[in-house]
Amino acid sequence: MAIMPTSSVPTTGAESALARQPTEFNYSQSNQFKVHLSLFPKTEWFVVRANIPSVTLGQAVQATRLIDMPLIGDKLVYDQFYFTFIVDEKLQNYMELHDWLINIGFPQSHTQFQSQTRTDGVTRPVGKTFDTKVAGFGKESDRDLYSDINMFILSSKNNPIAVIKFFEAFPTNLTNIEYSQQDADTTYAECTATFAYTLFTISPI
Repeated sequence: MAIMPTSSVPTTGAESALARQPTEFNYSQSNQFKVHLSLFPKTEWFVVRANIPSVTLGQAVQATRLIDMPLIGDKLVYDQFYFTFIVDEKLQNYMELHDWLINIGFPQSHTQFQSQTRTDGVTRPVGKTFDTKVAGFGKESDRDLYSDINMFILSSKNNPIAVIKFFEAFPTNLTNIEYSQQDADTTYAECTATFAYTLFTISPI
């Protein structure tokens, strides 16, 4: 009796549906992440909230005698990145971002606009990590005003499984910190920092 080749064996509807079933049943947990700023390698941020920003592709419109036809645009627009962190007791993590903003804005004098060695002796690394001559972003004199930001997505076992990398980020807003004597329970002070950046990439680890 001849054996029918496997490739020619008819597939039942049940077998076909089974083959289409997903193989990954684990869900991404919204509290499994951590954030790292390359400009501040020794700072602990105690991040409690962060976002993967939205991405919007612009579109053009082709007018016709009947209806306007949407056409694919040529420019991506990235929404801003933010994270909310618990302020440490000595305000060190808050002051890192505050001083970063001051160094960009130099509100008191132009001497504040400078690339600095921090008081803790750590030399700030260059924020840019890709070829600015090719990409055409920023100026060499501004390099220390930017920082790459890595947001690591963790598995249920706290292992990093993906990294969202924000290139050439800089702070645009630092919210107020609220203190109140009326809080009966222990409440930790929080602050939210918002960043602009060139683009972000998502890479598995």
